[in-house]
Amino acid sequence: MATTRKTTRKPAAGTRRGRRHRGLLSNFLTLVSLTFFGRMLMITLLGAVILSLNLLVSGNQFDLFFLITGLELIGVAIFFWLRFLLKK
Repeated sequence: MATTRKTTRKPAAGTRRGRRHRGLLSNFLTLVSLTFFGRMLMITLLGAVILSLNLLVSGNQFDLFFLITGLELIGVAIFFWLRFLLKK
């Protein structure tokens, strides 16, 4: 007597409707970005990381640190002005 096994296949992850598995960090960032204070916290942390990287790159030469930081601020200002002008 031969028995046959019934095989069931699970659908691929991309075929499930309405379900997306995301990482814990992604879920946390989405949750934090929903509030005003969460956005301010993320902007402050991003600024601290950028300033720390500038200090690391400049190697405690403060004239180079301020030059790099100033160029970054000018670049960000130009980006936001262009974005503001192109929205209208």
